[in-house]
Amino acid sequence: MHCLYTGSRIAVVAALAASCHTPPQTTPRTALAPTAQAAIRPVVRPVAGVLDVRWLVPGTDTMVISREADAAPVVDRHPAVGSIFESDSRNRIEIGMTIQRVRRVVDPTGHDAFEVAFEQRDSSAVVVQTTTWVDAHSLQPLHQLALLEGERVVTLTFGQGQLVVIDSAPGRPPRTSASPVPDSAYTSAAVDLVLRALPLSMGYHATVPVYFPADQQVFPLDVRVEGADRITTRTGRAAECWVVAADFPGNVTERFWIDQRSHAMVRILAHDGIAALVRYDR
Repeated sequence: MHCLYTGSRIAVVAALAASCHTPPQTTPRTALAPTAQAAIRPVVRPVAGVLDVRWLVPGTDTMVISREADAAPVVDRHPAVGSIFESDSRNRIEIGMTIQRVRRVVDPTGHDAFEVAFEQRDSSAVVVQTTTWVDAHSLQPLHQLALLEGERVVTLTFGQGQLVVIDSAPGRPPRTSASPVPDSAYTSAAVDLVLRALPLSMGYHATVPVYFPADQQVFPLDVRVEGADRITTRTGRAAECWVVAADFPGNVTERFWIDQRSHAMVRILAHDGIAALVRYDR
């Protein structure tokens, strides 16, 4: 899930991808019916100390972005249980792709880190390109780098309760700013890693403090396992997945299909605008 100074209104990838602009307050949630929510939500738990980074195997993942071929679907505020699990039989049209490369590295400051390089492409060009470094044990953010239009480069450095941003571009001096960000917060650019490292099980419910750079705020992401779903990947492999819902800023809920056996991200259903959805498939 990669949210870092982009104009996209898709709330995840992230990474999420990534997609960093907060959806408008009128954006509806793709929520289960209230009675179903009440039946499966236990006590909310914090995530500090329960993340298992052994689920995060370095490698390269490619996801295809698509939407329904006839029209972008409109989200019902209270759909029937199961209606959010889009059928693979629907005709879809590809509109782009994401490539995420995860490596285990030692960063310039000596931290054991995961390096997450992310690209999002449409039919003609790379539209998002970011690299994020997070601590390989806690998944707390260390640095982020975004390459933007006009050779603009934005770097973020986290630590000691603050965030330092350096914004540079040809023809002008770099602009530096600092703001308070608690060390307990994760970054929206790597929220997919955090979700995959959670101890997911039926009815699991937790709160994840996430910093959204474009909105300059730490938001308590409400995360819950809403159910299980068997889906087919682009290679034809059947995957038994946890369906994980997360409530993002702007009153919008995004959903992630995470493989129960490997904790790999298999599918994402995300907003693209006020009421339209796009799907990311591994």
